[in-house]
Amino acid sequence: MHLLGYVGPPDDTNKEEAKKFTFYQGDVEGKSNVEKTFDQYLRGQPGVRYLRRNAKGVIDGVLREDPPKQGANVFLTIDARIQSIAEEALRAIARGAAVVVDPNNGDVLAMVSVPSFDPNTFIPSIKAKDWTTLQKDEARPLINRAISTFPPGSTFKIVTSLAGLRRNMSNARFNCSGGVSYGDHYFRCWVAEKGGAHGTLGLTDAIKVSCDSFFYQYGNAAGIDSIDKTGNALGLGKETGIHLTGEQPGIMPGPDWMAIHYPRERWSQAYTANVSIGQGYVLASPLQMAMAYAAVANGGLSYYPRLVDKVLNQDGSPALDENGVPAVSAQPKVDADLRNDFSREQIEMVRRGLWKVVNEDGGTGGRARLKDVQVAGKTGTAQASTNGKKDTIAWFCCFAPFDQPKYVVAVMVQGGEHGGGVAAPIATRIMERTLATDAGTFTPQVAWLSPAHHANPFTSIKEVTFKDAQSSVTGADEEHGDDSQTADTQMAGAGDDPAVEPEADAQGKVSGRQARVARALPVATPPPQKQNFFQRLFGGRRTPAPLPTPPPKRRPGGR
Repeated sequence: MHLLGYVGPPDDTNKEEAKKFTFYQGDVEGKSNVEKTFDQYLRGQPGVRYLRRNAKGVIDGVLREDPPKQGANVFLTIDARIQSIAEEALRAIARGAAVVVDPNNGDVLAMVSVPSFDPNTFIPSIKAKDWTTLQKDEARPLINRAISTFPPGSTFKIVTSLAGLRRNMSNARFNCSGGVSYGDHYFRCWVAEKGGAHGTLGLTDAIKVSCDSFFYQYGNAAGIDSIDKTGNALGLGKETGIHLTGEQPGIMPGPDWMAIHYPRERWSQAYTANVSIGQGYVLASPLQMAMAYAAVANGGLSYYPRLVDKVLNQDGSPALDENGVPAVSAQPKVDADLRNDFSREQIEMVRRGLWKVVNEDGGTGGRARLKDVQVAGKTGTAQASTNGKKDTIAWFCCFAPFDQPKYVVAVMVQGGEHGGGVAAPIATRIMERTLATDAGTFTPQVAWLSPAHHANPFTSIKEVTFKDAQSSVTGADEEHGDDSQTADTQMAGAGDDPAVEPEADAQGKVSGRQARVARALPVATPPPQKQNFFQRLFGGRRTPAPLPTPPPKRRPGGR
């Protein structure tokens, strides 16, 4: 439902006037998501009947009829099998999202957000009490968290890594003694909470152990301009253009951004340190992070995500837009080609670091390791503020197989304590079963599921386990975000109001509905008036026949 959307009465319908009629059946239009963005193609064309009136203004025949035309069919890139796998896996948590994309063309193969709701309640209209319940639910099931933005935490370190490589910092090494000072603030590395330090590291090992101290220094050496430029090339800080309503663009902060939003503040190395580890003001959506990891997985092509594969008329021909071109391009759309700015070896350096995260001892993503397939990925944990309340965001982004990636999975969990222990098992579940489906060793059950909703959606989640999971490796991830580095999440819009059915009272009456307008009663035709002498001599003035009533303006027909 977070993808398809729902329909409702057109915005220009006089709803108060429509309430007077118990037989009124107006047109409908898309109110959210694909139903709204492709409304002009889905709705079709209305039928028209031309009637003839005689001289007395009485309809006495039909001149012509133009039959209605059915709307076009919209085909999504979603794979129902992978969507089912992701839906099942994400029910292990209360609030979160998962996105699966093809890194070779940007196709969105699955997108899930929880909590969810029953789309059948919107057909043909949703009851007022059900709509009120959805709107008042503090877990906000109407929100699509896959296109909402959150602090990405350490999953953002691929951006910082590439920003340094843009400045030819392949051989840079920095020491982690437990933290770094910038100005009057001491930025701690997550390992310092355990009384440890990572020592001197290079880039790939820093990615492996997710060393904050390394990236504080590496990011400042690269510079905020390089970080912003790289993030923009990977699709961060701007809308992806996916055909869904309410998408949030996220934030790629920098000096220019701060001058607009916080004119009294001045950018400093402390802000750059925060950005370098995906904290501070940085915000990104699970969809954006999936596309960023897709670019690294495929070797440098940053695609725009594709949710709609094609739009076809009933005769199989492509539906055309107002310019006469197909409504959806059949070719993938490239946002940026990183191969123009980075060598193959530089991109491979980041890929190798992500491989180490999962497959080497001491990596923070050991829970994502699979027996027969090499997975590469990155954990992340960040502190955020959601509706004024502190919230911990757990992340895991990965791709597989490592040598020839077919799938990228991004999982975000609100309330998850650690990315490696909460988000990674979910992402691994999705990846494992998706690859098994390709191999013919697993058959997902593509069937309707009841809405995902937990009784206590704000309970903190320490760990997620699946009894039949293939991986039994325990990761070293205990990283967490600094409480002083919180950012406000930005939730996606839920769309326009649907058609809401008023509730009846105990007597079966609907409050607020106006009294039914009385039917018009037939009036007897008055007798002809007697003509005087002059009217008989010269003839009476003829009353012209009434003009035919023009047909009412119709909106394009319903689906």
